[in-house]
Formats: sequence, structure tokens, C-alpha cells
Amino acid sequence: MPISWIKRIWILIAASIVLSGCSSSDPEPQVPQEPYQYQIPHYIDDGWQTGHLSDFGFDDEQLVSLVQNIQNGTHPGIDSISIVKDNTLLLHHDFQRDLTVFDSWINNNDPSRHVMHSTSKSFVSALAGIALQQGYIQDISRPFYSFFNYPEYDNWDERKNSITFENALTMQLGLEWDEWTYPFGDNGNSLTYLTNNSDNYIKSMLDLPMVTDPGTDYAYNTIASIAIGAAVENATGIPLEDYAEQYLFEPLQIADAQWLMTPTGLPNTGSGLFLATRDMAKFGQLYLDGGTWNGLRIIEESWVADSLAKSVELSWDYTSGYGYQWWLGEFRDGVNIYPFYSTRGFGGQFIIIVPDFNLVVAFTAHNYDNNLYDSPFRLTELFILPAITTL
Repeated sequence: MPISWIKRIWILIAASIVLSGCSSSDPEPQVPQEPYQYQIPHYIDDGWQTGHLSDFGFDDEQLVSLVQNIQNGTHPGIDSISIVKDNTLLLHHDFQRDLTVFDSWINNNDPSRHVMHSTSKSFVSALAGIALQQGYIQDISRPFYSFFNYPEYDNWDERKNSITFENALTMQLGLEWDEWTYPFGDNGNSLTYLTNNSDNYIKSMLDLPMVTDPGTDYAYNTIASIAIGAAVENATGIPLEDYAEQYLFEPLQIADAQWLMTPTGLPNTGSGLFLATRDMAKFGQLYLDGGTWNGLRIIEESWVADSLAKSVELSWDYTSGYGYQWWLGEFRDGVNIYPFYSTRGFGGQFIIIVPDFNLVVAFTAHNYDNNLYDSPFRLTELFILPAITTL
């Protein structure tokens, strides 16, 4: 049986802890680098117009200080950052990073292309929306199990017939699943257990017992996101990798997206997409602009609105709810509240949309073995938003 990606994650975390020789709160040792000097991002004919921070209402000195502090390890673990305002790329920087076991998944040798981990989930939601608008999926209230043709299921329960495609999008399937109580690598973690004991991830998930009625309880489920991708492939009759390339990546002028594949040959739409940070920001801009990219309609505006609506009420730090594989949250400056939407990937692969500022920020990071996973939120709230001098 091929080693699962969860095993690989756990191996990486364990190795990084052993090799670090210091507490996770200590700054990372940094290779001396030249002081950061801001430059307008290069125009490379990838769809982005570029501009100067100060021309778009930013105090560029504050952001120069932020990037310098990331570079010198004051804000550790960040691999890249892109800042977009008013549909213009104003800052992009790839920090020096080493390739990791994650890069070996796809034999990636380009440090500027980074694993997305669970940010991949938001992309499969977009593909579901495209399949809906093209008529391959008639209604997201359609029973989720009807997208699959397995002859039988273990632990059959009539409530499985009531699980809808929308329940999968909002992670309210009702199946027995717990991916958060126990850490990755522990067999008490449902994701670890399933991927360690099965090559057919989707069938094994669909075989699980029901514990609640569909649509009632939220349970974060990476395999459900992979199953959404499989459902889209089954509905369209087009290999999902090709479908994503034709209807999402090519229209977004994304040239080098790549997927980790599951043992059964499906793109891992739960955690296996690899992208460059400039391309991550395009996906955020697509949703900020209601489904268009540089005037081209890619996703229906109604799907974007539904995806970013609060389907599930949550109350955590930087979290107020969950939509169709998208997170909702709020930034605060002591007086004002600024709603935002985000994708979130293990270690800090985040796309953040702040509509009040017409702002998109994309981060990649490697904060896997510390408490800095939410650094992109803190850096945005404490340093990027305060650097905006005009609304």
C-alpha cells in the first residue's frame, strides 16, 4: 500500500521537531540576506497589472518593515506573500525556503510553487459551481451518494439517502468522523485511520456509520472534499484534472498548477494542489469580483455569493462561520469590524479577501510544528490593514 499523505505529514512534523533542537516559540535560524528593498512586482504577462503600494493607499514603509521582519525571522515560518488591492498586484515576495517532503509528492523543484494543503478544498468548491452552471449537476440538493456507483455500502442507514451534495460542501454529512480531536498521525484521527487502512478513500468514507442527521452537525472532513472532486468528475465524465485545467486554471491564466493524486488516481482535492502565490491571489480576486477575472466570467455570481454565505455558525479566533469550503471571519481594529473570507491550508497556506478594502492577500508558510498556523491572519490584521491609509 502506498504511503498516505497523512503519514508523510506526520513524518515531516516529527522530523522537524527532532531537528529543531529548540522550542517552537524560538525564532527560526535565518541565513543572512540582503535588507529587503521594495520594488513594484514584475509584470510577467500572467494577467496581473502591477503597481506601487503608495499609489493605492498604502504606507509602503510599514509594509517594507513587515517583509523585513518576516525575512529576519521576527515573524517566522512565512514562505511568500502577495498583496493585491483594486485588482492590482502591489507586493510579491518569495522568501528563501528549502524544498520539503511535500514537494516530493509531485517532484516539485520550484520553490515558488507551494503545496496548498486544505486551501485545495476551496478550489474544488469552485469546480462544483462551474459544473452546476454547465448543467452537469442539476441541483446541489441531489443526494450525494447518487454521484457514485458502488454496488453496496457498509453500515447502511436510510439517512445516507438524505445526504445532499450541499451537505458535503458544508461538511455536515452526519457520518462518523473526527479529524480534529486527535493529531495527525494518531489512529484516533479519522483521516489518519482511513488513509492508513484503505486505498479507496471515498468508498471507505461512504461506508462509515451515521451518527447525526445530515445537515445538522459540522465535522471538518478532508475526504469529503476529495469525494466532491470525484462527484464532479463522475457528473461531467471528464477527468477532474483536465476539467480544472480547462474551466478554471486556463481562464485564470494559471500555467503550472499540479495535483497530488490519490491511490485510485483522483486529484487530491482535499489537500494536494500546488500553486504559485501570485496564482493563489488570482483565485481570491476571482471571488472578490463575484466570479470574474479581468472581465471574463468564470463562475456564476450566485455561486460565489452562496459559497461565501454563512452555512454553518462557528465562533473561534478569526472564524465566524463556514460556507461552501470557504471560511468566514472578522478583523477588528478596536473600533471597526471588517468581515473577511478565506481559504486555509495546514501550515499557513491562506488566501484572504477583505471586501471593505478591495483587498486580497495570499500567504504560503511552513508553520507545521508550532502555534503560528494563523500567522497570516495576525499579520494581516496587525500590519497590513493598518498600513492602508485611505479607504
